[in-house]
Amino acid sequence: MKTLSQYKNQQLQIIQPSIWKRLYELRTAENVLLTMSYPKWYSTTAVIEGFGEVWEIQKPSIWRSNLEIKNQLNQLPFAKFLAEKWGRGGTFELPNGQRIEYVFGMWKGKNELYSQQKIKLVSFIQPSFWKSSLNIVLEYDSELLEKNPWIIMVVYYQMLERRQHAAATS
Repeated sequence: MKTLSQYKNQQLQIIQPSIWKRLYELRTAENVLLTMSYPKWYSTTAVIEGFGEVWEIQKPSIWRSNLEIKNQLNQLPFAKFLAEKWGRGGTFELPNGQRIEYVFGMWKGKNELYSQQKIKLVSFIQPSFWKSSLNIVLEYDSELLEKNPWIIMVVYYQMLERRQHAAATS
């Protein structure tokens, strides 16, 4: 089985194959690497599958943007996403005290992941405002992303939530 870093020089995209299903895929031109689906239509809980594992994203409180990530077989979360104020991004708290920082620039529309040493790991680029697909650029090989490929889909989860909140307020 390939690892995420082996796709570094390939074009990766997150797409929604059908507008009738809440299913999103991280894919190369040939195959699907990760899928994110919502088991129930109005649920905020998402399930991510890929690389031989299954993870679950849960929102512990409807009042906060923080997330908990757990293996689907376990009940306790092993990682957290702590959102910053005003939706500017946040921090993934991983096992053993490791962290990955998610940066969202509201006016520039940039979405990026950085290591603790401030090295850019992944860039999320929306090719057009009208298209729902998203291009993913793996900028730097990271052992943390190898162990936690679900982080890419959690960032997309945050982007979807932001889009839904913007549509609800307009």
